[in-house]
Amino acid sequence: MRRTAASIVALCLALPAAAAKPDYSQAIADDYQKSLGALWDHFHRNPELSYRETQTAARMAKELRAIPGMQVTEGVGGTGVVAVLRNGDGPTVLVRADMDGLPLEERSGVANPSKARQVGIDGVEMPVMHACGHDVHITSQLATARQLARLRQRWRGTVVFIVQPAEERFGGASAMLADGLYTRFPKPDYALAMHVVTGLPTGTISASEAVQYSSADNVDITVFGVGTHGAAPQFGRDPVYIAAQIVVALQSLISREKGPLEPGVITVGAFHAGAKHNIISERA
Repeated sequence: MRRTAASIVALCLALPAAAAKPDYSQAIADDYQKSLGALWDHFHRNPELSYRETQTAARMAKELRAIPGMQVTEGVGGTGVVAVLRNGDGPTVLVRADMDGLPLEERSGVANPSKARQVGIDGVEMPVMHACGHDVHITSQLATARQLARLRQRWRGTVVFIVQPAEERFGGASAMLADGLYTRFPKPDYALAMHVVTGLPTGTISASEAVQYSSADNVDITVFGVGTHGAAPQFGRDPVYIAAQIVVALQSLISREKGPLEPGVITVGAFHAGAKHNIISERA
């Protein structure tokens, strides 16, 4: 199936009975390629960590405000942005894109790598990159907004564009909901989101009635031990050993507690303990 993101959204909106095929002229395509390509390049070179997406949010708000008829609100749930495009009576469709980067150093070899560094909410300065494609997500959202505004004579309804912060830390959506996303703004009849994937040919859209992407939660586990010299473990309680057992045991939840046909993933992405090779630490 090959469709633009705007046409996918339009399928959820009220279409006129005699709606003609949208006009995707080469001139429009060339203009989008130039302007949106430059925007993607900007976002890719300037990623920001979760809850720190101030410049990204400001740029998204600016670009959305430039679209005729768009009502833009900043600072929803922190750095979140909500833009509403009303076009007569019809369904309300929410279109969501996430905007935060990851604390990773880019070593992709591309011509426009991120060299950004930023202090995260944990107070640690880290290199930052858009390793998960959120630069593509927000650029695609702008393309969808521009196209729907250009073709407003072909659909009826309301589109709510959500620029979500802190997807990588899993708290941005909850923060926007707590800040009145569904009460301050039109509550959607349909909610749409997408994620880029490298395993499909360019221009292909994959959709399924089954689970495509799941929700996620973060859990921090602190194991307290009793510190001692590494040569005398009998005088302490080694939290690294205990935590290592926990890591292995967590995987048994997937292999032995969940049914074989039920999806589930547990990943231990960080393990911190100790500061010296021959000292058993007090916590992990």
